[in-house]
Amino acid sequence: MADPQLPTRLFADREEPAGDRVNMYFKLNTIKVVLKALQPKELDIIRPCFGKLLDVYSKPVFSGKLAHFLLTRQLDVVKRHEIWVVFAGKPVRFSLREFGLVTGLNCGPLPALDRNLVKCPPGVTPYWFTLFGGEESFTGEMLLAKLRRAKSLTSELRIKYACLLLVDGFLCRRSFHMKIPKEHVEMIRDLDVFLKYPWGRYSFDMTMQCIKSRSLNQLAQATVAIQGFIHALVLVLVEAVPAVRSAVGEITDPESGDEDVFPVISLKLDKVWDLDKETKVEVDVLSIIPAPEDVVGLEDCSWADEVRDPGVELILQKIEEGAKFNRGMFVGGYRGAYVHVEPPPSEVKKGKRKVRSQSGRVSSKSKKLKVRSGRSRHTPSDQNSAAFLASVKSEIEAGMKEARGDLFAHVAVELKSMELRLEKSFKYSICSAVADALQAKNVVQKIIEEVGVDIPDPYQQPPPNGSANPGRSSVTQQKKPAGATNLDASSEEVDGSTSRDEDSSSSQTNEELSTTVAEAGEVSSGGNDVVEAVEFASSAKFKKLVDLLTPTIELDFGDGLVLNESEMRAVATSIPPDNPKVMDVCVSVLRESLFKSVDPTTDPRADMLPCKFNGSLALMYSKFKKCRRKDTFEFDADLLSSVTARFTSHGRKWLESIDFLYSPFNIDKNRWIAVMVDLPSHSLSVFDSTADVRRGSRLKPELDFICDMFPYLVRKLGANDLMTSYPLHPLAFVRHTTVAQATSRANTGMLSILFMEAHALGGFEELDRVNESGVRERAEQLAVELYEHCCGDIEEE
Repeated sequence: MADPQLPTRLFADREEPAGDRVNMYFKLNTIKVVLKALQPKELDIIRPCFGKLLDVYSKPVFSGKLAHFLLTRQLDVVKRHEIWVVFAGKPVRFSLREFGLVTGLNCGPLPALDRNLVKCPPGVTPYWFTLFGGEESFTGEMLLAKLRRAKSLTSELRIKYACLLLVDGFLCRRSFHMKIPKEHVEMIRDLDVFLKYPWGRYSFDMTMQCIKSRSLNQLAQATVAIQGFIHALVLVLVEAVPAVRSAVGEITDPESGDEDVFPVISLKLDKVWDLDKETKVEVDVLSIIPAPEDVVGLEDCSWADEVRDPGVELILQKIEEGAKFNRGMFVGGYRGAYVHVEPPPSEVKKGKRKVRSQSGRVSSKSKKLKVRSGRSRHTPSDQNSAAFLASVKSEIEAGMKEARGDLFAHVAVELKSMELRLEKSFKYSICSAVADALQAKNVVQKIIEEVGVDIPDPYQQPPPNGSANPGRSSVTQQKKPAGATNLDASSEEVDGSTSRDEDSSSSQTNEELSTTVAEAGEVSSGGNDVVEAVEFASSAKFKKLVDLLTPTIELDFGDGLVLNESEMRAVATSIPPDNPKVMDVCVSVLRESLFKSVDPTTDPRADMLPCKFNGSLALMYSKFKKCRRKDTFEFDADLLSSVTARFTSHGRKWLESIDFLYSPFNIDKNRWIAVMVDLPSHSLSVFDSTADVRRGSRLKPELDFICDMFPYLVRKLGANDLMTSYPLHPLAFVRHTTVAQATSRANTGMLSILFMEAHALGGFEELDRVNESGVRERAEQLAVELYEHCCGDIEEE
């Protein structure tokens, strides 16, 4: 049964184009020439680098038709450095790992070569003249001719000619008359450097880029040219399908003309086609060929620019689970017969020159019109009009399908935006009504107090026993602080003016505290309950802090972080997204309290980074993307020194004693999220308290710079062995939307801090306990901690 989550085929099953062959630029005869030209001792020198490649000649010979057969059975994957082909209904992977296994070449990351190794230093004779004399250019065919007369060469020249021929005349050949690059000639001046270079990755990258660049129209042609070493794909099939080995034919020598027969093994393609079509008997296929234990050169087969493909991940998951694949699981694709293919221009032999016939010649003006109209590729003829119409129909259907998807996504976004606007409007109306009611209640209470008549408060609920509402004395008792004694009438008359001044000066504070109690969901039925709720919402230290914050106060937290009085007050209500300095101060103080205990063994394996850390990475991302050799990218010196200083201050290094790195992240300058880098699992997790604002697919691009650059930053710091060997592929993106959700964006900053604190102390179990009701209380505690960090403990009265 088809699985819609699995990748689809490029061409429909059993509707693949019946191509003739793949045109390759290498010849297996090259290996035979090398084997005959070099002496046994000379072969032993190059075998550590090219040993298994020299044995390829004894394996099944390259079949251009079989290679075309495999390329037309690809799955549509977005991976940049691997393809998957379907054989007998089962997927087979062809990636750098498989390329290295069948060729035995070093496939490690490409090192940063010293310029002196590939460019001739000033004042030194270029090595080109040592190897090739006065020749301006040298090709692989010329190297073959040299090695065929190997007895006239010195041992050093034979070895270096053979190495250049295997690399530029066999593995990495781009054309029949490709010239040997002068950089490679200069590199082989030091033979050890040349042999240690990862030519496997170099050749595979060329081959894969060529495969990925071929369109459906090109694959549907009778022949398609592939640069590099496409024979590795055939060798992978032989390893992945053991039954193919039984389809070998007689030992022959297809490259005749040589006196010494160097036998090669041919394949009987009819048997291979039968294996692919077999339905009655299940054909064993290894989707991922196993690697021997002693294999070297494949320790790191990752790519810095590789992308994530959910379809490929599902295939790998099914392989791990031992699921059985069948032909019906992979569907979709174009019908090969209906893919439009331009016929090759006919040629007429005229003497020694080949001239194209004039029958199909079109004027230059007509060509320009076709290019402008975009229809030159779909010009129907009388012979293939049906195929042309079918091709146009399929393209129209594909375009309509894509347009429907875009329209659906646009409508969904607009509906969600409308829903958010309505929700915000309803919340605003409700909050306005509640605020008006509270204000009216305060006005009534003030009038009652000033009139001094025992008039019941219309907004106060009657007591449970049905007695009359308390009068002026009860209202006054609510306004008094806890522990104060009641005064008699004479005392009130004497100190009346003083008490009224105190009431007027604290009216604004009481209104704020009442609002806090209402937000916290506290319900009071009497004066004492109100006093207890107020004490719960604002501790004595925080009340003292409010009095200590004068307009001229400035608190210095080091590292250029200074907060004034208004910024300190904002911590208790909202950490503003447009002022990341406040968030960095909170993170700095919280880090000191969480991860710097007396006993380092009790510290969590975690650390916190300021939001300016992410800002520094984001500024460098544009240069990072343009850098071809990502491992040579130079990070900002201030950023590296700041991270190194964190190691020094605590003595705790990443991966050795720290597994999790938390940092706040500002989205659109209007809300905060918490970001966690899980170093051991190579992933980036997002704790988003406003999950309904933006989908994960739209949030991920804003964090791609962390996923792409962070592994290289870890390698660059290299504080220990774990960091210097950290994998370079991008971090996996994970978004956690089950965390507590904020009803107001003002709470996103404090919720992000709570998420980071909870996960550091108790993992996901503690994270699930975070809720919005405790935001105000924790914010007041944090404001007190900020003040005490700079000015010492606040003494409670």
